Amino acid sequence: MTNKQLIEKLKEDMEMRGFSHYTKDSYLRKTKEIIEYFGKPMKQVTTKELRKFLMKYLREKKQVGERSINYYNSVIRFMYDVVLDYPINHKQLPMYKKKRKLPKILSEEELDVFFNACDNYKYKTIFMMIYGSGLRISEATNIRIEDIDSKNMRLFVRNGKG
Repeated sequence: MTNKQLIEKLKEDMEMRGFSHYTKDSYLRKTKEIIEYFGKPMKQVTTKELRKFLMKYLREKKQVGERSINYYNSVIRFMYDVVLDYPINHKQLPMYKKKRKLPKILSEEELDVFFNACDNYKYKTIFMMIYGSGLRISEATNIRIEDIDSKNMRLFVRNGKG
């Protein structure tokens, strides 16, 4: 399979799996970057070369963070396992362990300042709903009136990430 065919099949496989527009764009950009780096058909790239790409090129030369390296790693795994149907040894390309950090929570005074800075009651209510329920922006923009169950204090989230 040529790299051009790989890109076309990648698009098709992502579409079949219902990847979001943003994920498709990102995977496509990363795949093109990886192909350009190696400059040869991806089936000819060895695991050793992939390790060098992740550790030497991304980590040391480009100084990319652990989360970004994991993202590239995910793209590589998808490319080989799904698109090329040429499984690679995942033990040779391990993911970085996620460092868990506690979220920064605003104090009551900081929340009061934030919410009181908003003069418009409608926007203040929206901000309070987003903060109080922990919604992502994309989730908040999809909320409809019928999604709000004020009697039971529940909110139906459409197309939530998790």
